[in-house]
Amino acid sequence: MSHDALPPDATELIDHLYAALFNEAPWQDFVTRSCGLMPNGKAVLFFHNKASGAGAMSLTGGLDEGMVKNFNDYYHEINPWVNHAMERPLGKVMQADEMLPREVLKRTEFYQDYLRPQDIETGLGVTLHRDAGLHVFFSIVSADVTQEQLEQARRSMTLLVPHLYRAFRIRSRGTEPDFVAGSGSTLQIDENLRVLTAEAEALRLLAQTEALSINPRGRLVSKDPDFLSLLQHVLSSEKPPSLQHLHVKRRTGGLPLHVCVYRPGQPGAASSERISCFIQLEDPAVALPVGVRRFCSLHGLTGAEAGVVAGLIAGLTLNEIAVQRRTSPDTVRTQLKAIFWKTGCKRQADLVCQVAVMAQSYGWLLTAPVLIPDQ
Repeated sequence: MSHDALPPDATELIDHLYAALFNEAPWQDFVTRSCGLMPNGKAVLFFHNKASGAGAMSLTGGLDEGMVKNFNDYYHEINPWVNHAMERPLGKVMQADEMLPREVLKRTEFYQDYLRPQDIETGLGVTLHRDAGLHVFFSIVSADVTQEQLEQARRSMTLLVPHLYRAFRIRSRGTEPDFVAGSGSTLQIDENLRVLTAEAEALRLLAQTEALSINPRGRLVSKDPDFLSLLQHVLSSEKPPSLQHLHVKRRTGGLPLHVCVYRPGQPGAASSERISCFIQLEDPAVALPVGVRRFCSLHGLTGAEAGVVAGLIAGLTLNEIAVQRRTSPDTVRTQLKAIFWKTGCKRQADLVCQVAVMAQSYGWLLTAPVLIPDQ
């Protein structure tokens, strides 16, 4: 980043990210622009498999091909940051020096032969995924920084994290994850609410709610005044918000559908077809098993305790869980007390709420390697 260039703010980066998510711009644009958060910044999405030792950079900005190849071929094996990155809390942005003192880093081969020739001294990173030994990270490494530069970059990156969760589905076909966008549940509409495209999953989810539908003339109509007001604001505003979220009720009850509304700002206005707005629908129930796994992993629950959590999320009573697990109700109650102690939850409702939140945060973190297409 030149000294005259202003670093991107979180809003701009979020817009780049969603522009890529909705196929308006290449993913490389988002990663390259992220480099500007730090001086001489280099942005990297990469993975490490603890069990096999495999590791590689999946998408990079600011690094030449030779340095990426060197990392993938050898330096990922001796990266002294990676063990600490595998242990840091999911979603927490941390500076490299917080994980490993710089004086220790500088005595390593990794620093002397890989980082130092690239003028890399430090960086910020976040762990996006941790499951069965597979870890996925987003990092921006850089030259030395002032405390002010560091805190500004940390704030922007922290605001970006929830959107990274939403933007990337991680799949593990074998050892190497890659990143793909989309979930097949998106509508594209113009400023007159005319539906330009509608993916099959979006139509299936629309059929589950009376709040939203497509009329015979191909326009999106809403019986939810809050949603309609929000949509009109997004479409009419000269400076639309990057994205908006809300929930709509289903016909048959159950968890409401989650709706994300995105209108591209200037960075995302890369398509010649000037789409006015994207609406993505999600079924939170689909992600609940992921939320259970994340919740149980985060709090170190045993397999038996995880089974109790899964049963509660499925709506079972403690007696029904006992029957399902072929154990006694007293055993299940004892396991529930242990869960409360480990997680800090006081009631079953608190536990279910936390799992639901984690399911939403990790809703698109699934599991297989397909590279992000660079359009």
